[in-house]
Amino acid sequence: MAISREVQAGLEKLAADGLYFAPVRHHSPACALALQALIREVRPAVVLIEGPDDFDALLPLLLDPATRPPVAILSQAALAEQLPQEDAPPAGVRSAFYPFCDYSPEWVALHEGRALGAQLAFIDRPWRGGGDEHDEEVRSLMSERYLAHSEALKALTARSGCRDQDELWDHLFELREAAGLRDWRRLFADVFAYCAMARAGYETAVLEADGSLPRERHMAAHLRAWRARTDGAIVVVTGGFHTIALQQMLELDAPPAEAVTGKRIGNWLIRYSFDRLDALSGYAAGMPAPAYYQWVWDSANAAADGPALLDVAAGALTTLARQSRELGLAEQISTADVQAALLQATRLAELRGHAGPGRQDLLDAVRSCFIKSAIDDGTSGLAADLQRFLGGSRLGDIPPSAGSPPLVEDARRTAAQMRIRVDDSLPRIVRLDIYRKERHRARSRFLHLMAYLDTGLAQWRSGPDFIGGASLDMLAEEWRVAWNPMVEARLIELATLGASLSAVAMARLRKDQEQLAAQGQGRSAVQATDLLTRACLIGLHRQLPALLELISSTLDEDANAGSVIACAHKLLLLWRGREPLGLQEHPQLRRLLLQAWRTALFLMPQLAQMKRDEEAAAVESLRSMHTLHGALRKLADDEVDHSLWRQHLRRLAATPEAPGVGSAAGAMLFIDGSWNEAQLAAMLQACFGPGALPGDAVRALKGLMAAAPELLLTQASLRTALNAVMSGWDEQTFVSFLPDLRQTFAALRPRETAELAEALAGARQDKLLAELHYNATEADLLAGAAMQAALADSLARDGLGAWLGTSGASHG
Repeated sequence: MAISREVQAGLEKLAADGLYFAPVRHHSPACALALQALIREVRPAVVLIEGPDDFDALLPLLLDPATRPPVAILSQAALAEQLPQEDAPPAGVRSAFYPFCDYSPEWVALHEGRALGAQLAFIDRPWRGGGDEHDEEVRSLMSERYLAHSEALKALTARSGCRDQDELWDHLFELREAAGLRDWRRLFADVFAYCAMARAGYETAVLEADGSLPRERHMAAHLRAWRARTDGAIVVVTGGFHTIALQQMLELDAPPAEAVTGKRIGNWLIRYSFDRLDALSGYAAGMPAPAYYQWVWDSANAAADGPALLDVAAGALTTLARQSRELGLAEQISTADVQAALLQATRLAELRGHAGPGRQDLLDAVRSCFIKSAIDDGTSGLAADLQRFLGGSRLGDIPPSAGSPPLVEDARRTAAQMRIRVDDSLPRIVRLDIYRKERHRARSRFLHLMAYLDTGLAQWRSGPDFIGGASLDMLAEEWRVAWNPMVEARLIELATLGASLSAVAMARLRKDQEQLAAQGQGRSAVQATDLLTRACLIGLHRQLPALLELISSTLDEDANAGSVIACAHKLLLLWRGREPLGLQEHPQLRRLLLQAWRTALFLMPQLAQMKRDEEAAAVESLRSMHTLHGALRKLADDEVDHSLWRQHLRRLAATPEAPGVGSAAGAMLFIDGSWNEAQLAAMLQACFGPGALPGDAVRALKGLMAAAPELLLTQASLRTALNAVMSGWDEQTFVSFLPDLRQTFAALRPRETAELAEALAGARQDKLLAELHYNATEADLLAGAAMQAALADSLARDGLGAWLGTSGASHG
């Protein structure tokens, strides 16, 4: 490939006038080894690193012996258009990470420079939440998207026979002989050319608009200042994409300083994890398989002659095989499989010109020797197990002096008490017996709390849903739990709301309450009950008396029957789940349940006044009241006005304007024994008898089926009346109501549907036969016989007479 004059000039300036440029790929072991050799050889007075210059305040923490990678600097800023008011939490927070691992060139630069007594500094623009408006909420400050999207590098990848740019990078840089990795002049020259090729494909206007050029001008200004006051060598460590621009800018007059917009919230050193660092998980600047490259780095630093790639491959395969047996993975890996895969990886490396088996050589050998069944898509099975294995789950550590906000410390302490692992980021499944074990209930509340605060720690998978009212027969909960850097980042964002999880949760709960009031839902009893349920789930039990009182006052104000009835139903669910929810010590709940029942009774006549499109919701509310009535008969029979309940049901059943609500009310009266068969038959006659309108009949059927679908199976008079109505419909009417009918009958189980069809068929059979016999004349019978004879003759001519049986065959 021909090198332009511009690139050639840049290559000559990589080490000139005591200024040594080290163009790197972030988190590249090859670049880290070359940089290590560079610093040890030239012994610089100053080491300058691409990174926001306000990170300098964190240098003591980064260099603290207790800091163990992977770690990251978390930077947070409020966007300029969303600056917070004084002493108020920011309305819009954008976060960014600047990660380090042991083999990050930036990490090596800091520690090698410190060992020589060099001055250390970051030189990039302070980050204030800028960038493309389509960026994610949390981003990386080490983005290498220009390399990933370079058309030139894509073409080079294809011409090299590599599958992607990660394989190309390994082929060109990571898999050199040991001496080549320590030859920093050659390696950095090649990285420079590689990145200059990518940069040539981007226009100046694009780089200006996205902030690359302003950042580079800022770094160039720092370089001028350091060069002017430094006697000795300076090493400059930046992403290779920026190196050629910095060289060119140093030859130009310094531009005026550019303002940095946005409000800085703070920078923190936090723990980071391999899974977040993995390029395969979406990290914008990562190398794939960070655990694998950690083994390579450890091997390179354990021996003077560089990484022992064969030993790394053998160790990885052996460990993977052992884990496959210990964990009972689908693909069991034997010692013979390991030997075959290692031989395969070695031969692939030789064929490809590598110094030893690399990551892709290893993957190809595993696919060839380990996977004996159909190759999966990479999301499950051995391929996914291998990806997780090579990616790793290591979580770094930071010194106590890092000074995490109190909220983060409270969360870590509580997580440890709840036996949640905070020392790695491996996802785990947690199953909790919340009905029988108090400790499990405490863990459940912690996980619900962390989920409520959107920390990303826990994802609810199954169990009783007390807010939604679903799956309440389940006795256990299941969660997917993983403590990762995003958890701590979110906690830092929330730290402005309080110093403890309970304080932040209470602030969030109050905010939810205020939002409901602002939306005009402040008088909604059901919304207030949801707040109570949420407080129980997340462990804010000290607030329960106040929330119970809030529901009581809201019930006095709420004039919506549906809301009050839903509130009463939710209170019943809370009563039934009072032990796992921690409500058994609150007798107010029983009184509140009775208050909700009386309020619902008072508003019950509203159900007959609902609009047609609200009728289904009204029937559902009536069903909830019926369930509640049955429960209260066991809980407080002497405190329930049963006569008023039956009186309201009779009035609803006699309301022609709401046939769905009326039929549901009549069904409930019959089921409870308040009506006999004659009274039920009278209601059915009104709904389905002569003169019944098709639309009203369908609405009545839907209400009855929603309330008591079994009546259609047990009451012959109901089937007869319904059948009579539908028999009188013409085809157009039937087709127009068919979707409603299908939806209505879906309430039946398959066996019940079959029983209903059989009953209806039996009722119509005699009538159909009678009609057939009555309508057939002698001429019709003679015409039928002649047609039958003609059909038999035709079949016989075609050799198909056997289809009619013996008599048919002999006819011809």
